[in-house]
Amino acid sequence: MTYSIICDFAGEPLQDMVRRDADGASVPTNAQTADSLAYRDWLGGGNAPTPLSIPSLAEAKSKRLAALAERRWRAETAGTSVNGMSLPTDERTQAKLTAAVVASVLDNNYTVNWKLADGAFVAFDHATLIAVAQGVRAHVQSCFDREAQLVAAIVAAQDGAALAAIDIDADWPG
Repeated sequence: MTYSIICDFAGEPLQDMVRRDADGASVPTNAQTADSLAYRDWLGGGNAPTPLSIPSLAEAKSKRLAALAERRWRAETAGTSVNGMSLPTDERTQAKLTAAVVASVLDNNYTVNWKLADGAFVAFDHATLIAVAQGVRAHVQSCFDREAQLVAAIVAAQDGAALAAIDIDADWPG
């Protein structure tokens, strides 16, 4: 069994975590888990973790961009509130809302019983459907706008420290 040092985006070693080389698992160094105890026993046997190669800035940016896309998706599909109503914003809901809006545009007297995030049903008429669709769309677009800001920052990062300083979890629409 061997272990490797894990580095952050700036190339600095993490003090509280190592990588178990056999399976790539992250092992906390100071916890009271079987994995942590096995690591400390391994250290006590005169072994030392090997440094992992530091990813290039391009590799680190690529990983950060992938993590950012996943973070945007979580924000996009987390739901929003429109006119005091809590609404899901997952892709299926967006598609169903679009279809309902089209139906209401074709027939302005169209109404639909819409299920809110809390499970309650509310009757949406043409005007309400339009308002809700605009609110959901604004939420989704705000998520993409935040992602675009962070993509620009990641692309502009000049080194690992600058990349590590970009908080991809902050300031998402809610």
